[in-house]
Amino acid sequence: MSICVNDFEMGFIMINNVKPKWYIGIGALIITVVFFIFGAFPIQLRFGMWGLAITEIGILIIALVPMLLFKWKLRDVMPVKKITVRQLSAALLFFITTYILVNTVSLTTMYLFPDYARLSAGMTDFYSTVPFVVSVIIMSIFPGICEEVLHRGLIQHTLKDIKNPMILMLVMAFLFGVFHLDIYRFLPTAIIGFVLTYIMIKTENFLLPVIYHTVNNAVSTLLSYGSDATADISLPIESVGVFLILSALSPFLIYMGVKMFNTEKLKKKAIITVIVSTLVLLSSGIGILVPALTRTPVTNFSFTENVNNETPPSVHGNIRIENEGMYDLHVSMTDKTHTVRTTVRVEHEDGEIMWETGGYDMFAKKPTLLRTGIYNIIFIYETQSESIIPVEISFAIR
Repeated sequence: MSICVNDFEMGFIMINNVKPKWYIGIGALIITVVFFIFGAFPIQLRFGMWGLAITEIGILIIALVPMLLFKWKLRDVMPVKKITVRQLSAALLFFITTYILVNTVSLTTMYLFPDYARLSAGMTDFYSTVPFVVSVIIMSIFPGICEEVLHRGLIQHTLKDIKNPMILMLVMAFLFGVFHLDIYRFLPTAIIGFVLTYIMIKTENFLLPVIYHTVNNAVSTLLSYGSDATADISLPIESVGVFLILSALSPFLIYMGVKMFNTEKLKKKAIITVIVSTLVLLSSGIGILVPALTRTPVTNFSFTENVNNETPPSVHGNIRIENEGMYDLHVSMTDKTHTVRTTVRVEHEDGEIMWETGGYDMFAKKPTLLRTGIYNIIFIYETQSESIIPVEISFAIR
């Protein structure tokens, strides 16, 4: 019996003396991903936003188990200190910078991959499963605490053997991007993970990443709430150009934030990097925006169609595309009764449909790859009304 007790005590001591190692944090991340795939996703499909709350609590439990099992002091893993005005100001600068950069990357992704834009808009249905205030809380406060306990808490603590801050930030950024299991969101979330890790390294104050993460999610949720999930809308190239120009402010804001976090004087290389980065971003934005704004439309027409339940489709044909490439297609269809469903179809002369969308009283725009050749723009009307209903239509290819 005494041997069993001694064995138990020896095992207990070994658990107490386990030091933070990289495989513990990575192991927790792998367990979290498995939990996402086999547990969280089905739960969220079943319970909506409440399922997301359960998911975040699950992340928190997975992160806390190793800390409690190995008797690590929570104040060592997640140190909490008084936040200074200087730190808060620097974090605000980084938040503004990251928000601009993340939106620039996201808008570019939405332009290149229109399905991502529709997927983002479709989150409205997910938000609406609970009251608005509850939705904001679940989308901001829960991830701000639970995900930070996992990443800036457990994982970063187990990676403390990485002495090079840049390597640590890059590793943490990669892990935070992978954590979200979305190829479209990998780069935006990796950028946020990079900045959160930098703030944690510089301040050694767990509260700042939590506040940053919470505010970031709250702002994103508030701005995306109410977006039309049914609209067939993709962003025009002009939006990418505008945000690239705005992102030219980022190097300067980053420089100011770094300067506030560091008491020592920054090297001249940092200033040169800021200037070069600013010029690259600014010239890229202007290079995209100016040609987009000055480009002559391939076609641009408006008309009013008097529609009832016997109206045949109307065709606007012989529209020639001289050069293959990406074109922005715009269409708006309005009737005051909102009872006519109008479908627009962009059809190549060989019969291939390049774009089709429709709805009631709608506006849509989409970047579309068009081959050279002749195109027909076909408008199809569906209504039960025997009386005439005027439908105002505008269409453009730019």
